[in-house]
Formats: sequence, C-alpha cells, structure tokens
Amino acid sequence: MDQSSSVVLLMVGGCLALTLLAACSQKTRSIFFDGAAEGPPPPTTRVRRDLLKEIDKLEQELAETHRALETVKKTARAGKGEVAAPPAAEQAKTWEEAAKVLPKDATGQVDWIAALGTKAVVPRSTADPNTPEPAVFDLDVEFARTSSRLLGSPKVFAVTYRHADHTQWLRCDNCHPAIFSLKRDRKPPVVTMAKIQAGKYCGACHGKVAFAPEGACGRCHRGLPRQADWRPAEEPRTPIERAANWADAAKLLPITQGTPDWVKALADGVVAPRAGVDPATQDQPVMPLDVELVPKDNPGFKVVYSHEAHTQWLSCDSCHTGIFKMAKGATPITMDKIFAGQYCGACHGKVAFPLEACGRCHASMAGGS
Repeated sequence: MDQSSSVVLLMVGGCLALTLLAACSQKTRSIFFDGAAEGPPPPTTRVRRDLLKEIDKLEQELAETHRALETVKKTARAGKGEVAAPPAAEQAKTWEEAAKVLPKDATGQVDWIAALGTKAVVPRSTADPNTPEPAVFDLDVEFARTSSRLLGSPKVFAVTYRHADHTQWLRCDNCHPAIFSLKRDRKPPVVTMAKIQAGKYCGACHGKVAFAPEGACGRCHRGLPRQADWRPAEEPRTPIERAANWADAAKLLPITQGTPDWVKALADGVVAPRAGVDPATQDQPVMPLDVELVPKDNPGFKVVYSHEAHTQWLSCDSCHTGIFKMAKGATPITMDKIFAGQYCGACHGKVAFPLEACGRCHASMAGGS
C-alpha cells in the first residue's frame, strides 16, 4: 500500500470515529474525555429511597454500638466496684421502711413528685436497662369550675393537670383513650369529685397508688388555702360555735331517734348557718316549698320533702341539677338507690341523719325510739 492510500484510510477512519463519538451519550463521552460531562445526573426516586434506607440502617447500627459500649463500661465499672448504690427507697424491704426515706407533703402523704426531683426514686421504663427512657410530655391542661355560689370565685376549684409530672411515671396509653378520650367533644365528660372517689378518671390511680383526694385538696386545687389560717371576723352566733370538738357540740344538739336533729336545731336557734366563709356574704332566701313523693304501689310510705328545711343549709345548686333534675317525675327515687349513695343518699348517712331513721322521712313510720 502506497503512502497516498494510507492517508486516505486514516481520513476515512477519523471521520468514522467522529461520527460514532457524536452519536454517543454524554455519559459515554465522559468515559473517554475528562470534563466532557457537566456533572452526574440526579438520582432517581428509587436510588434516593435506597440511600435513605441505608442511612437509617447505619443510624440503627450506630445506636446499637453506643448501647453496647455503655454496657461494656457498666460491666467494667462493676468489676472495679464502681457501681452506684441504688436509692435508699429501693433498698427498703417493706413499705414502712421506704416511707421513712421518702419526702412528704403538707398532709403527711408521700410526695412522689418531690421524690422524683430529689432522686429519692428513679423510675425505669422497662426491666431492660438498655431501653432508652421515654420523653417527658410537657403540657398543662386547665380545668376550672365556671361559678361557685358559696365561695364566689370561679378559680377557687381550678385544677392544672401537668402532663410533665405524670409522664415521668406513665406512658400515654396508660390513660388514653381508656380513661380520658383524646377527642375534643362538644360535651366533654364532667369530672366530679364523686366520680373520682368512685374510682373513675383521676380516681383510677389516686387513692390507690397515688395520694388520696381526702385531705389533699390543695395538691390539685391550687386556689384553695393549704391550711386554715383565717379567723372569723365576728363573734360566735350561738354557744355551739364555741365547741372545740364534735363531742362537745353533740351535747348541745337536740336528738331525735338517737341522732342529731338539725331541723330542730335550726328551729330552736342552736345553730345559725352562714352563707359563706366571708361574714359579709348575705344569707340566701329560704324557699318554702313542700314536695310530696307518694309511691304508687304503697301510698303509706309517702314522703314530704321540705325545701324550707334544706335551703336553710344548702344553696339550690347543691342539688339541682346534678343530683335531682328539675322536671316532675324525672328522678326515679328508690331506697335501693338511696342506700347506694344516690339522690338523698348523697348526704343522708354521711353528713345528715342515717337512713335507718325511717320515721324522719316517712311519717307513717314515726314514733320509734
């Protein structure tokens, strides 16, 4: 082959190479020529998803490595005798021993929140020491009664529920949604002390494993005084107010059928109730209305309910509409329900004469000793 033929072949080969290179993609050209591509193409959705999974896997492995390292450190400290002693309460063998080292509140009951703050107790989330502690939920929920006829201030019975105090001990599903619904209902459930004392709402724990409601009102109702440090601004109205204890007072009260007769005590002037703590509060008007309740199957057990006798002690909202509805025949009263603490049993048998004094209500049964 002569020189001219070689030149022709080289020219043909060069043209063919340029044609093929022009038809190649940018990625292919970048293999042969550095800098030919401006940058790698963006990753696809599938590639990004795989990358995120890989990152999550690496983070989990890192967390497991940290936990394993902490376990090794604890084991090493244990071998050197450097294990921290458990709190004194955890070393107690009985509840009496534990109670002696736990902080108390003003009522003498164990103050578990103070125990947390002073590290007298250190709750664990699970039996596994490597389980991370759950986050504390810092949210305050306000509960307030709208009005109080006796005390006047709507904030006296206000309650601030602190999630931060409770989530140091409990998980969210301990209370939600079985005890307290997470729904914002138009008519939310009415939480009352009667329901709490019956074991509902807060009573699921308080009075059982947490402090009891009795005698610890100020623990929840911050507006109430922690102690009775006030003094009456007027002299006693009757001699019974000078009594230092119930035994002395009972000696001055009239007795009917073996129990104090408060209605007779009012009529005789032995007692003189006040409308409120403030002596300047005006006495409420007495309502002179008698309501007859006659059982259909036994008219002989008729009861005459005297509003006059009761409104000398109570305000209307003490009974209406929480205990008795203000509609004729809307309250099916029976002795079984009264003995169960409903209707008249909300007071009688507790702060008023006992239910066994039948003749005090049923005139046909009066005359017994």
